[in-house]
Amino acid sequence: METATTQKYSVQLSFEEIRLPPFDDILILGKKCPHGKIGVSKSFEFLVPNEFDVFEIDGDPIVDVIFINKRILKKMNKDTIINILKEKVFPFVSECEILKVDFKLRIFYNSIEGDF
Repeated sequence: METATTQKYSVQLSFEEIRLPPFDDILILGKKCPHGKIGVSKSFEFLVPNEFDVFEIDGDPIVDVIFINKRILKKMNKDTIINILKEKVFPFVSECEILKVDFKLRIFYNSIEGDF
């Protein structure tokens, strides 16, 4: 006597909206990133023209280039940003990866004084 087999399936599904590019602030490319700085730069020209500045990192054995959103550069100079990244983020970058960095900058003043 043959037994009938029953096929069943189960699906778990989730989705969310994404934006292109899928990051807002900073992108770090390792020296052996498969997409390369030219490929990523050209993609940005099509997706978000004139929104990011590109900075090559000389002398670092792992990091090749950094893309920084221009709105951040209006608030803080590139050297300060790059120094923060070198100290806090570069040690965690591998040479074959692209690393997305959320860089939330908040500016505040202790007190503002003036004459009436």
